[in-house]
Amino acid sequence: MTEIGEVFRIFRTGKNITLKEASKNIVSYPFLSKFERGLTDISFTHLLELLDRINVQLSEFEFLYQKYNANNNDLLPSFQKAYQTGDTTTLKNHLRIWQHKQGSFAKLQVIQIKMMLATLNVASINHDELLVLEAYFKNIRNWTFFELYLFGHAIPFLEEKFMFNLFQELHQKGILYDNLRYDNFSMLFYIYNNMILFMLDHNHLETADLLIQKLTVYFRQQEKDYYHRARLFNLQGLALYLDGKKNLGLTLIQKSNLISHLSDQSSTFMNNEKNYLSHYLTANELVQVFDFSIVLPIDETNNTNGKKRL
Repeated sequence: MTEIGEVFRIFRTGKNITLKEASKNIVSYPFLSKFERGLTDISFTHLLELLDRINVQLSEFEFLYQKYNANNNDLLPSFQKAYQTGDTTTLKNHLRIWQHKQGSFAKLQVIQIKMMLATLNVASINHDELLVLEAYFKNIRNWTFFELYLFGHAIPFLEEKFMFNLFQELHQKGILYDNLRYDNFSMLFYIYNNMILFMLDHNHLETADLLIQKLTVYFRQQEKDYYHRARLFNLQGLALYLDGKKNLGLTLIQKSNLISHLSDQSSTFMNNEKNYLSHYLTANELVQVFDFSIVLPIDETNNTNGKKRL
């Protein structure tokens, strides 16, 4: 694991600033040397002063620290990647590790992983675990990425009124839009995605449509990567389909699947999409929305001039 002192040293030496120049009137020269070698801790106040001395923003420092320690101190992306690809083996391995740890945080991690596995139909959540979740959400005051992520997975499992009231509270307080991390848009999108699917599952079409409109407006203000664009088309299409506008809905769902196909989403991901849509679409409609015959194989895209076309 890369210590914070090592990260500070990377920035300092990269700017050709000496230990003496960096430490002057903030901490002693020997102290800063020990800090950079991981031999002593430092107060947050002094760290901020030192970063200011070498002209490094706290957000820049945090980003590099996270980059060097991504595999050690930020397991949420690993969880999410395994969940999105249907990698139940990896999720079960994480579950076994956390089941042997002590404390309330470990208990919440266990519940979170079990919710992922339950969504993938290989585990279940019991009533006592749901009570633990509700109690935690009722008492939390300062929401971070972890709580938002936990809530996103909990949406399908919580009691409907409690879940929706909590969502409204988060929305009204602006918590969903706080710049908690560099990838906070993905978190917001994930929560909205699960809320909309919940509303569609329970036939709350007007509420689902309202949330889709809000998400669409917010989406226009962000960088439009292929994954989130596909998810938005999927939500819009499913809502239209369930509202009786089947042809338009199927067209958008097919567009969503085509984007996922062209952006090389894994076969497991595509199968998960198909399994979910099978709850709503007929067998013939499923064939239609996963028909990618419009996309020619690469070796068939040569025109008469010997050039390839898209």
